[in-house]
Amino acid sequence: MMGTQRLRITVVGSLNVDHTWRVPHIPGPGETLMSSHMWTCFGGKGANQAVAAARAGGCVAMIGCVGIDDFGTRYIEALKAERIDTTGVVRSEMPTGSAFIAVDDEGENSIIVNPGANHAITVADIDKHAELIRRADALLLQLECPLPVVRRAAAIAREMGVKVILNPSPLSEAFLTDRFEVDVLIVNEGEAAKLMPDGDFKRANCRQLILTRGAASTILMTADQVEAFPPPKITPLDTVGAGDTFAGVFAVSGDIAFANAAGALATLKAGAQPSIPMRNEIEAFQSRCR
Repeated sequence: MMGTQRLRITVVGSLNVDHTWRVPHIPGPGETLMSSHMWTCFGGKGANQAVAAARAGGCVAMIGCVGIDDFGTRYIEALKAERIDTTGVVRSEMPTGSAFIAVDDEGENSIIVNPGANHAITVADIDKHAELIRRADALLLQLECPLPVVRRAAAIAREMGVKVILNPSPLSEAFLTDRFEVDVLIVNEGEAAKLMPDGDFKRANCRQLILTRGAASTILMTADQVEAFPPPKITPLDTVGAGDTFAGVFAVSGDIAFANAAGALATLKAGAQPSIPMRNEIEAFQSRCR
């Protein structure tokens, strides 16, 4: 469980504007559906995780890229309102990244992402803002930014002994071919199957592997043991952002049960960042579930 010290978390990752439609089911090829309603909010795996870490009590810095458009300006202001350090958020003439999300009546989702400015960030940008990584307690990464950028950020962290946490999503063939060592991998079942097709933990190239499985128990794997952490039982409304909430809260707390509670809470509201709970909400929910 978390102590009173505010851990310093630096997140290198994506910032998207999410456009979400509520539909009766995920549409199939050639199918047209009527949406009951739609909404727009801020998202992107990197920024979602940054917001989750900040709301859970972390001292958070964000490194990423948005456009010089209105969405980019508004996004930076939104992060500042969360007390997230945005000095590492650069601007590009490419549009701010966007995601188009269909959420069905069971809370499951289908997502199309246009990376936009997320793919404009460079290794030089990481080097320019390297001090944000060097002074962190943990570096949190995903794969919605170019792999060389993610790799460089991890290398800077390892040089300084900063804990590296990677959520390798979306999992790419480039990463599978040329993966790098991290302290913690946070993966779902599909990603785990590709990272360890024969079940050999050594192939994951990490010290800890956390396997999230929705309503089933979250699994912690190390070279010596396997441990299961059952999540709270809930009926999800919208699963968008739940995995990012888990990752951000875990980065701050180091507590899988606490992160499970946060991820479950995030499924009870619509939208990625609007659904991310505050630390006191997670603590209260966890107490009720005991």
